[in-house]
Amino acid sequence: MIEVLFGEICNLYGDAQNTVYLKQTLPGETFIETPLDGEPYFLNNTPNLILLGGMSEHTQRKVIEKLKPFKDRIEELIDAGTVFLCTGNAGEIFTKHISYLTEKIETDALGLFNLTVKTDWFKRYNGKVLGTADGVTVTAFRSSFSFIYGDNSDCYFLKAERGCGINPDTKLEGMRRNNLICTSLLGPLLPVNPLFTEYLLKLAGYDAKAAFRSEAMDAYEQRLKEFRDPKTVF
Repeated sequence: MIEVLFGEICNLYGDAQNTVYLKQTLPGETFIETPLDGEPYFLNNTPNLILLGGMSEHTQRKVIEKLKPFKDRIEELIDAGTVFLCTGNAGEIFTKHISYLTEKIETDALGLFNLTVKTDWFKRYNGKVLGTADGVTVTAFRSSFSFIYGDNSDCYFLKAERGCGINPDTKLEGMRRNNLICTSLLGPLLPVNPLFTEYLLKLAGYDAKAAFRSEAMDAYEQRLKEFRDPKTVF
């Protein structure tokens, strides 16, 4: 069972294609698509995998308020090993505090990581990332108005070989707690990284090969070659 949280509004930068790709990879699996005004399936059940995609800053604040009452249940699931994949700015909801500098708004987030976020609409960052997550090489993109600050050396998701981490002063990207994976990386992440897709599904208890694996691997190898080329600008 895979739950997709708030897919009608948390779908920026092609993140909805992560769900599409998983449906193609696991054609017999059940996907629960929970809208923002609905009751999360995870409250009374234990999905194998929970997905949350990128969103606008306004939506981000709504999602934080939606999930705050369920913080204890979310932590229970994380501690039990349930797999979460939060992409784009979705993982920021698990930090301690978010400062929306342009709007002059301050918001306490869920506080699962002792990190803070600064969002500035006048400073968009676009770049590439090449790195390794638990032995799996990942190629991805980043496009954001925000950076995360603090020490994630004991909870990072990926170590960048090229590109930046949670902010330009570190190579440690994202956050991870057990199988809660929070990453700013886009692509969409799963279709462009078939090996990581298989790794993620294995964590969630599935023995499956990524959909269209031959074609996906050809594209992945080509992108890996490009990202490792010293001439490629990051």
